[in-house]
Order: sequence, then structure tokens, then C-alpha cells
Amino acid sequence: MSEKTRNCDAVEWAYNQYIKNDPKRVAHVELLRVQSGLAQQIYDIRNRLRMTREDLAEFSGLTAETVEDLEETDYDGDWNEAIALINKAFHEWFTKVILPASRMTPEDYSVKAVNA
Repeated sequence: MSEKTRNCDAVEWAYNQYIKNDPKRVAHVELLRVQSGLAQQIYDIRNRLRMTREDLAEFSGLTAETVEDLEETDYDGDWNEAIALINKAFHEWFTKVILPASRMTPEDYSVKAVNA
């Protein structure tokens, strides 16, 4: 028996059925695609920098809940403004936390006996 080949998958079918011919829906799907990419970048960079959501919130001026909403593509605010704050926070974290830590020597992070 030969295997059936499918001409389209469920996502393609749904797109063609419900979105393709409606410019507003097409624009909305494109916006969601962009936001999803931004959300993934925020999450990936934050984790590479070993930041918690609370760290990112503190350095950006956003709340931890807002950072969570951004990472989950569930943010209803101005994405451009939020991304600018996030980028500034990543830069500050790198210059104020990562660089100073990278310049430390073992002597700098060794606990020493205290003379009583």
C-alpha cells in the first residue's frame, strides 16, 4: 500500500479557511508572530545572562508580572516601549553584574577567617 500524501496540514487548512481572506486577521497573525519571536528572544537572553524575571524587572523598571507576560506573549501594553526597557536592562545587567564578576579573582570570592 502506498502512503497517502497530505496536501496541507491542520494549521495551513485553518489559516486558509479562517484568516487568509481577511486583511485584519492576516495583520493580527503577523503581529502575533513578531511578538512571539520577541518573547522567545527575551526569555533566551535572560536565561543566557542568568537573570531571574525579578532581576529583569528590577533593572528594567517593569514588574516581574509584566516580564512574565512579555515572555508568554500575553502583554497588552506598548511592545516597542517594553522592548526598549528590556534592552536597556540587559545592557545594564551586563555592565554592572557580568563584567565586574568576570574581572574577579579567586581571592575576591574567597571567604576569609575573621580575627575576633
